[in-house]
Amino acid sequence: MKKMIFFYFLLPIIIIALLSGCAEKEKDFSFVFMTDIHVQWQRHAKEGLTAAVKKINEIHPDFVITGGDLIMDALQQKLSRADSLYNLYLDITSKLQMPLYNTLGNHEVFGLYENSGVSPDNPDFGKKLFLRKMNYDKTYRSFNYKGWHFILLDGIGFTEDRHYYGHIDSLQLEWLKKDLQSIGKTTPIVISVHIPFFSVYKQMTQGPTAAFGRGEVITNALQVLDILKDYNLKLVLQGHLHELEDINYLGVHYITGGSVCARWWQGERDGHPEGFVVVDVKGDNFKWHYQTYGWDAKQGKVMEERNKK
Repeated sequence: MKKMIFFYFLLPIIIIALLSGCAEKEKDFSFVFMTDIHVQWQRHAKEGLTAAVKKINEIHPDFVITGGDLIMDALQQKLSRADSLYNLYLDITSKLQMPLYNTLGNHEVFGLYENSGVSPDNPDFGKKLFLRKMNYDKTYRSFNYKGWHFILLDGIGFTEDRHYYGHIDSLQLEWLKKDLQSIGKTTPIVISVHIPFFSVYKQMTQGPTAAFGRGEVITNALQVLDILKDYNLKLVLQGHLHELEDINYLGVHYITGGSVCARWWQGERDGHPEGFVVVDVKGDNFKWHYQTYGWDAKQGKVMEERNKK
């Protein structure tokens, strides 16, 4: 009898513990960060990206964020070429079985280089083609998911002589301040940006004193971080360099996410194979790993040989 009474006394506690555990699990989620895809009609990039999408569907994360350089490319192309590449990208990624959020990369910028022959008066010039094809109203945005806040930044600035450099413009900085006011100071934050805030790539490959150019890093990254200093920034996801690295500084991880196309669909890039980053979130913490998807340049070469026969 005493055992029965003791059990009934414990039963509510057990139920509460089980419900609490289920609630915590409901907050857990995963997402994929895939960057530097450079889809094109050459080098069997279409088949490569299709393989990556298939692998992502097998993993079945809650959503996918891209890190830019979706196509190869729009910088110095005619509209017909750039438009066809956007269509190719959209067609393949439409097969993803979860939401997709796209970050702008430098290769999405239409006609920026003068040798493209595109006038700045063209209605699709610069970032306007990206906005039209993606059906976005801005090149930067944010969203919330299960208690986390995700911010996709546009880190592509234009020089007067029609080149790009890494920069978050003043209008975007003001937007960021207002966006952060909508969340609590303890809300975990993830940023996606194409050109990296920080990297050790050049130091590791060229020596400790090697310097980055304006087109390789976000030149005003510290200004952005100053806005975020009182908030719970957890993770900055970066691309552009086709390298895989994780810099952990003062509790913030700056992960340069490798590349879906590795060395532009021609094999590994400095030992980094084709792949993407998978992030598993549990509560206020996360773990990540780099996921290959069973593709390498040899497959493209085999396909080329078959097509010749």
